[in-house]
Amino acid sequence: MKYNEMDEMDKKILQNRLKERRLFLDMTYQDLADKTGLSKSTLQRYETGGIKNLPYDKIFILSEALEVNPTYFTDLSKDYTGNSEDITKLSDRSEIINKVKEFEEKAIQQITPQLISSGYMVEQYNRGSLGDLVAIKGNEIWHIDFLYQKDVSKQSMGKGIGRQQLLLRLGRLVLYDKPITKYSIVVDRKDIAEQLIQQMKYASLNIQISVIILKNKGFEELLLNQR
Repeated sequence: MKYNEMDEMDKKILQNRLKERRLFLDMTYQDLADKTGLSKSTLQRYETGGIKNLPYDKIFILSEALEVNPTYFTDLSKDYTGNSEDITKLSDRSEIINKVKEFEEKAIQQITPQLISSGYMVEQYNRGSLGDLVAIKGNEIWHIDFLYQKDVSKQSMGKGIGRQQLLLRLGRLVLYDKPITKYSIVVDRKDIAEQLIQQMKYASLNIQISVIILKNKGFEELLLNQR
């Protein structure tokens, strides 16, 4: 159901869920803006109803940033105030956030020096951008995205939140309107990399795509296609 087809009660429920989840995570509008790439004023209007239409693609962006399954914003009949599986999975939020930070720091420490030694100029971007790192050398513009996954033994990258995270990244890539010659996703486990390769090999993009696996020293790059 499209947002503009909802009745006023459903719209209010959606607005409340946006606000309640943001406050539960102790996030300001600026924090959420940094994670989503949406402006503070847009986010505020989503919560207050100032914007009457919430595009479906923005639901995926918001659900990733607010660490919930997209159904939290689409299945408005479901009660999330009890022991909902989608919410209780986030009870170890602090631990997960620390793991993500550790992963990002590890990625930066292991990737950046190797890129610089190979002649790249490296810039770090805010979360929510197309790439966490952008490496430039001559005409080559390489966007590098970090992707931390806690566990893929129970649910692969092709399902659930893992799939939504991947679709979100590929969606940003498709819509990106600035020059880019290469795009990579960084993971720290071979099983995640193999699942990503299976999911990404069907992407029809006129740029080079790869998956980077962090190693004890440096990294290994697996190319999916060539331009």
